[in-house]
Amino acid sequence: MDDQKNVMPDRSRTSEDSILYKKTVPKTEWEKLKELHGKDKAWYLLQYYGLQTLIALVLIAVVGYVVIHYVTQKNIALQIMAVNAVQSENNPASEESYYTDFLTENGLDPKENTVLVSCDLGATTNPDDSASVESIQMIQSRFMTGSVDVFFSDYDFFYSLGEFDYLADIRDYLADEVLEKYKEDLVYVKSAETGKEYPIGITLKQNAWVKETGWYKDSSVVGLAEGLKDSDLAVKFIEKVLENQDGHCI
Repeated sequence: MDDQKNVMPDRSRTSEDSILYKKTVPKTEWEKLKELHGKDKAWYLLQYYGLQTLIALVLIAVVGYVVIHYVTQKNIALQIMAVNAVQSENNPASEESYYTDFLTENGLDPKENTVLVSCDLGATTNPDDSASVESIQMIQSRFMTGSVDVFFSDYDFFYSLGEFDYLADIRDYLADEVLEKYKEDLVYVKSAETGKEYPIGITLKQNAWVKETGWYKDSSVVGLAEGLKDSDLAVKFIEKVLENQDGHCI
C-alpha cells in the first residue's frame, strides 16, 4: 500500500502536450465575452460589470424617455453613433437641423421626427485603458438597448466591435449594386460562431460628408447595428453618405 501511495506520475509516458501537464493561460474578460453571443453576452456583461452596466442601461432608458417625451416631443427616426470622432463646437452634423432635408426627402416631417446623434464617446481596443473600459460599457449598453442604427468609427474599433456581433452583415441590407460598387472598400470580419467571413462596413476614404462633419481626419468606416430600429431609413442614410465618395454633400 505504501508503495502505491508514493508512486509519482511518469511524465516520460505522457506527451508534453497532454492537458495534464500543459499550463493553461487564463482567458481575459475580453476573450471570454468574444466567445458569447446574444443573450449569453448580455447576461455576462451584467454579471461582470455588475451594477455599473445596470445603472448605465437604466440611465440610457430614462434619458431617452425624457428627451423624447418632455424635451423634443419628437419621434426618433434615426440613431447615429460616431465613436472616436474629433470633438468640435462647430460640427454641423451634431445639430438636429442638419438632417432636416434628409428627413423631408424621405417623407418625414422634421417637426415630428428627429435624428439623434451621439459622437462624444472615445475608446480603444487596449484592455489596460481604464477610461476606454467605461466608454466601451456605454457603447455596448446602447447597442444592447437598440439605441444605435448607423455606426461610424475608425477601423480598429469598428473591427473589434464587429467581432462581438454588434454589427450587421450589410449584405442583408445594402443593394447588390452598392456592394459591387464599393467591393474594394468593404470591411470583413470573421464570425466567432460560424467561422465565416462577412462584410460589416464600408471604408470611407476622402469622403466629402466625413470631411464636412470633421469627425475623422483620415478614413473611417460606416455600418449598421445588428437589430437596428429602422433599416430602410438607415440604409438610405448610408447610401446618401456614400454619394459623397464622389464629392457631393447632403
